[in-house]
Amino acid sequence: MVKLLDRVKQAVSGTASNTTLGAAATGFRTFNTAGAATNDVCRYAIEDDSGAFEIGTIVINSATTGTRTVQISSNSNNALTLTGNAVIFATLSAADLSGNAAPIWTTTPPSNIDLNNDGSTAVTLAGVAIDEFPVHYSWDGYSGTTVYNADSLPPQLASAPTFSGGTASLIGSSTSSNAGSFNFRLKASDGVKTATSTTLCKLEFMYNTNLVGWYDAADTSSYSGSGNAISDKSGNSGPTLALHDGTSGSVVYNSSGTGSLASFTTSGYYSFKTTHNFGTGQSVVLILRMTADGTIGVNGSAAGGTAGMFIRSFSAPANLYGSSWQTASAGSEIFVDKTSFGTGSTPTSPQIRTAMIGSGVTSATALQYHSLVQTGLDLSNGFTVGNSYALGGEIRAILIYDQALTNTQVTLIHDFYKGQYSSDSDMAP
Repeated sequence: MVKLLDRVKQAVSGTASNTTLGAAATGFRTFNTAGAATNDVCRYAIEDDSGAFEIGTIVINSATTGTRTVQISSNSNNALTLTGNAVIFATLSAADLSGNAAPIWTTTPPSNIDLNNDGSTAVTLAGVAIDEFPVHYSWDGYSGTTVYNADSLPPQLASAPTFSGGTASLIGSSTSSNAGSFNFRLKASDGVKTATSTTLCKLEFMYNTNLVGWYDAADTSSYSGSGNAISDKSGNSGPTLALHDGTSGSVVYNSSGTGSLASFTTSGYYSFKTTHNFGTGQSVVLILRMTADGTIGVNGSAAGGTAGMFIRSFSAPANLYGSSWQTASAGSEIFVDKTSFGTGSTPTSPQIRTAMIGSGVTSATALQYHSLVQTGLDLSNGFTVGNSYALGGEIRAILIYDQALTNTQVTLIHDFYKGQYSSDSDMAP
């Protein structure tokens, strides 16, 4: 490695192989007085008339002589023919840092974060890097081929990130149309080399108005991972549902389901028991997937169907599809993956099944979640989907609203869950 010297500037003459080091400029030192000894290799830069320059290394032969090796020069990278005005400096070149390692992360930023969607509350993203030289932190971002920076922010951010050391503060947008994700790249640079770490930042909006029950197998505040009680996570005092383990098949908790997000799987039907009267004019949202072929029945239409998703107010588990289901209102709508069958429509079980999985479960659809929504329901005696035939599948979540959901609201709910899965193969777009 070259020897680095401070405050060296002196006259220079002669040839590359026989360089004479002259007097120091006023206020500067010579290589010798700055500490260069015989056989030391020092980095230099020469400036001469008309902008001529030369950069390279010089081997110190004595206090006043040396041998230059040229790295780059204005003379086609050859040694300059020096005039009487040439001066030589001790300096540092980019070549001296070519073997310098990039900063090393001692605290690596997280792989993903969720942004707050109120337009004011910051989420911090912390990274710490060390290096032999001072570390400077900066950022950029990307989504597909679109690149973001402080002058071109991703729509998910309300303002440019601010920094305190390696901790970036990110404020999410409060505009629901800006929902989505982008990759935030934190950079730690020593001035020559840069270490980067990428974090997936997600901005999600959930429709919470008139939400009276929200049950989610992947949320530990809703389901602990054991037992048969699944609790409301909406904060609106919805009832706790009792997960039924029936004789026609059992419902099993899967702690590492699709996308490593927990779910309930079944070899039979789904059954949840409650004594709660949710009332009339309700909407129910199911986030579910099918791993075996079958049809989905809603609102009592279970001909040839499976799916057995029961919420009932009976004191006994609802393990059979019976005559106590309640009909929907004339203005009811059924949605599959944000698409409505139309107000007042009565799609058949095969039609719903086709909307979810096409002509049947394949390797491409077996792991794909869907949203199934029905509005205008009478939930005074519970809600029933399908019948007691066995279903191979999973259910992630149940949401109950005290209103008839609109297409816009259904889209928000679907996209909220879609945002938690990494690809379309995990959940339908």
